[in-house]
Amino acid sequence: MKTALAGFLLLWVGQCSGQTFTLTDVIEIAKSKSFTSISANNNLKLAKLKFQSFKLASRPFLSFNANIPAYNKDNYAVTQPDGSIKFLPRSQNFSNAGFAFSQPLLFSNGSISANTDLYRFDNFTDHSKQYYGTPVFVSLVQPLFKYSDYKWNKRIAPLRLMEEKQSYISSNYMLAYDVCKLFFSVITAQEDEKLATSNLESGNTNLAIEKRRVQLGVSTEDKVFALEMQQIKNEQQLTLALFNKRQAFVELFSYLNVNDSVKMNLRLPENLPEALSLKDVLVEKAKQNMPQYISFQIRSLEAAAKLDQIKKEGKQIDLMASFGLNNTATNISSVYISPQSQQRFTIGFNIPITDWGKRRNSFAIARLEQEQTAINIKQEEEKLLLEIRFIADKLAILKNNINQSLSLDTLSQKRFAITNRLFQSGKVSLFELQASQIEKDNSRRNYIAALQEFWENWYLLKAKTLLSF
Repeated sequence: MKTALAGFLLLWVGQCSGQTFTLTDVIEIAKSKSFTSISANNNLKLAKLKFQSFKLASRPFLSFNANIPAYNKDNYAVTQPDGSIKFLPRSQNFSNAGFAFSQPLLFSNGSISANTDLYRFDNFTDHSKQYYGTPVFVSLVQPLFKYSDYKWNKRIAPLRLMEEKQSYISSNYMLAYDVCKLFFSVITAQEDEKLATSNLESGNTNLAIEKRRVQLGVSTEDKVFALEMQQIKNEQQLTLALFNKRQAFVELFSYLNVNDSVKMNLRLPENLPEALSLKDVLVEKAKQNMPQYISFQIRSLEAAAKLDQIKKEGKQIDLMASFGLNNTATNISSVYISPQSQQRFTIGFNIPITDWGKRRNSFAIARLEQEQTAINIKQEEEKLLLEIRFIADKLAILKNNINQSLSLDTLSQKRFAITNRLFQSGKVSLFELQASQIEKDNSRRNYIAALQEFWENWYLLKAKTLLSF
C-alpha cells in the first residue's frame, strides 16, 4: 500500500508541478526513491543471503571428476642391467572418472566422505588394456577437543540477521528524521520568502502614505528616508530567502533522488500526535526492538567464542578412519566382482608440553577483554535508555511549546496589523512599527522552529524504539 502511495506521489510530482505536499508525503517518496532507502534494502538482502550461506554450509557436496583422455606418446629411458640407458618408445592412455560425495559434520566439527572411481590404462605399444576401480570408499575425519566455528556461528548468525532486520526498520525512521530536517529547511525558506514579500508590500504602502504626508506638511523627510532604507533591507531579505529556498529544494531533491526541475510546495504538519507512550513502556520496547541490543548479544557471544578458541588452541587429537573396496581387471564388469577391501585407521594428536606461558597469557587477555566487553555494553545500554527517557520528556515540553508559539504567532500578527494602521494614521513611531514587525517575523520563525524540533525528536524516538505509534 505504501509503495503504491509513493509511486502515485512520484507521478504527481512529475506531472503536476506546484502541487502541495505534506511531511508524510515527502517521507513516502524518500522511502521509495532515495539512495538511503535503496542502500537499506540492499543491506537487508545481503544479510539474508549471508544467513542463507551459513545454512547452506551444512549441505552435502557432490562432484564428478574425469580425465578423458590422458594420452601420452614419447620415448622414455630404461636403465639396463649393465647400467646403460636405452630409450624405448611408448604410446599409452590413462583415463579416469569418478563421483565424490562429502558431508560436513558441523555438530562435531568433522566430515564424512564417500567416492567411487574407475581407471583405464591403454598400452598401444603391445595393444593391452587394464582397469582399476574403487566401487566404494568411505572415510571419516573427526577432530577431538578442537574449537568449533559452527557451534558459535549457529548462535550468532540468526542474531546477525535479526539485527539487520531491526536496523532496516530503524533506518527507515532515521530516513524520516533526515527528510524532516530537509523538509523544514524548505519550509523555513518559504516562510522567510512570505515574510519578506509581505513586509515589502506593507513597506511600499507605508512609503507612499508617508510621501503624501510630507507633501501635506504633516511629516518629515527623515521618516521617508528611514522607510526607504527599510525597503532596501526588505528587498535584501527577499533575495536571500529566494536563494535559501532554491538551495533547500536542491538538497531535498538530491536526497529524494527526484528531478530538481519540478516545483513543489510544502505544507506545515497540521496535527500533532495525540499522546506519547509512557517512558517505562518506551524503555521496555526499546530493549525488545533496538538493533543495538541484538548487537550487545552478538558482542558478548563473540567475546565468549574468542575465549573458547584460545582455551582449546594447541590441544588437538584427530581421528581418521576409512574403508573401501577396490579391484583390477581386464574388463569393466570384472572390476565390480569380488573386490578386495582396503582399510585405514589413524589417530593423530598434538598436545603441547610447555609454551612458557604464552597460551596462559593469551587466555588471560581474552578473559579480560570479555569482562571489558560486558562493562562497555552496560555503559552503552544505560546511555541509550537515558537518551530515550530524555527525548520522551523533551517531546512533552516541545508539544506544549508549539501551542504557545502558535499563540504568540497569532497575537504578534494581530498586533502588527494594529500597529501598522496606527503608523499610517501617524499615531505611533517608525521605531514602534519596526519593533512590531520584527516581533511578528520572529514569532513566526519560532513557531516553525518549534514544529521542526518536535518532529525531528518524534522520528528520532521512533528510530530508537522502533514503535509505530
